[in-house]
Amino acid sequence: MAAQTSHTPRLAMLIDADNISAKYLTTILDEVPKHGIATYRRIYGDFTDPQAASWRAKLLDNSILPVQQFSNVKSHKPGEQAGKNATDSTLIIDAMDILYAGKVDGFIIVSSDSDFTRLAQRLRESNMLVVGMGRNQTSQSFRNACTTFVNIESLSKKDSTGTPADTTEGSDGGAATTVSLSDVEHVIAGIIRNNDSKGEETQLAQVGAGLRNRFPDFDVRNFGYTQLSKMISDMRRFELVKNGTIYRVSLADTRDISMRVGAFMRERLRKEKGHTMHLSALAQEVYDTFPKFTLQDIGYSQFGRFADSVPGIKVMNDRQQVTLMQ
Repeated sequence: MAAQTSHTPRLAMLIDADNISAKYLTTILDEVPKHGIATYRRIYGDFTDPQAASWRAKLLDNSILPVQQFSNVKSHKPGEQAGKNATDSTLIIDAMDILYAGKVDGFIIVSSDSDFTRLAQRLRESNMLVVGMGRNQTSQSFRNACTTFVNIESLSKKDSTGTPADTTEGSDGGAATTVSLSDVEHVIAGIIRNNDSKGEETQLAQVGAGLRNRFPDFDVRNFGYTQLSKMISDMRRFELVKNGTIYRVSLADTRDISMRVGAFMRERLRKEKGHTMHLSALAQEVYDTFPKFTLQDIGYSQFGRFADSVPGIKVMNDRQQVTLMQ
């Protein structure tokens, strides 16, 4: 098998013509160089079908080899194109043949079909890079089976200013991305805290690798950015510092939020009879008032420990109650 090396990855680009429209071809070809060089360029489908006419006009100019698959048996399932399963099977067989030939470092599978999930898993088990490209409706299972997943429908909807169209939800009701900004922040913070515990700095490249490993369909372009550095610099939870050509990412200074939360807790306790509250009730009010407040970011895993550190506050009764000291 071909092992991944430091050279530009050699990739086999396999397109499911029954599942992807020819209008996405420019987006697909523009994306390929970001992952490697496509030494195999094949497209699978029944090109005698009038629906494939748009593909026929583009294949020769773009050096893409058509693999004709006649519709031997027509599908009786409503909405399913005749010969679809035969096309899928041919693509899968070719992918395995290419894998065993040992001449590539990875594959680009262009399809929104969840039937290729197991193929993607099998290729990754053989230490192959697997880049999936599909539309909004692509299933979570196929996205996560790939090393990286690119939403070609979102990219093709960019307007003339380069700003993506609505990438939260596709026009057909499918999700353009399964990742939210909250998910991204959570993973970045976890990477930083893990490095901090080992006394190590966190570099931007490490953050990017961690995000792609956790979310195969993570793409800063889905959030209106072209650079991860700019995206992180806009997040108030983090600080980005450039040293030469290296970016370092850290948690933002938490002293201000800690002081504001502490002041809120003391004021809240002053309003209570006996200046005492149940710890859980006070914690809930803090999180309701400061939704961005995160204990882990200030070095605590338990709210009681943090409350005990606030000047003028004492946690009592086996951490069941918190009181304002007189």
